[in-house]
Amino acid sequence: MFQQDNGLSLPQQMVIITCPSVQSRSFASYLAETLSVPVHLQNIAKPLAQRLTDGSVVLFDLAVSNKKLNGIWCDILQTQTDDLRLIIFNSAQQHALFEMARWPTLCGVFSCEESQERILDGIKAILKGESSELLSTLQSYTEERDGAHMENIPLTEREYEILNELRYGASNVDIARALFISENTVRTHLYNIFRKLNVKNRTQAVSWTNASLRDQPVRAVTGVYN
Repeated sequence: MFQQDNGLSLPQQMVIITCPSVQSRSFASYLAETLSVPVHLQNIAKPLAQRLTDGSVVLFDLAVSNKKLNGIWCDILQTQTDDLRLIIFNSAQQHALFEMARWPTLCGVFSCEESQERILDGIKAILKGESSELLSTLQSYTEERDGAHMENIPLTEREYEILNELRYGASNVDIARALFISENTVRTHLYNIFRKLNVKNRTQAVSWTNASLRDQPVRAVTGVYN
């Protein structure tokens, strides 16, 4: 399942989910040559041809994705092997904790400003079993969130997505475009959110969200691994 090499727990396969390009192929070749591990490029717009092998390491290119694809791939990866390790790279924006907590077995996040060498160092750290501040924060948040969901307010995942958009001042039109739904659907969700939270307007809903999520956005992580 895993090979041991200088303290690294090397996977049998590494998969990069991205848009095939000269740059992505060069990155795949760089990782394959440096780590001596087979690296497969998976087109982000196409489904997996087969189930991932046990212990696979998956690198997900956030720069070429969107919220719809994020949701699709979250669901796909949830059905894969339990010991999958996920790394997000090319992150260029803020991400709320609950958004990051959706990804299964997330091990690291790297910004679009990171060099190939820096990402490689992070991957090596992950393969050695090293953790990061981000992971401990996510674990703590997930435990608190799951408890709050069960004991307090039964908001759906979509409703949390809409609340997060509200935090950044998005209009109904903005939310509809970001989540690929109609404005009527947005209004329906907002009505249900206001009712569940017992609030009267967007401002009160945002205040509740900031208090509940403790206003902790996760930025693209740089310098996590030393």
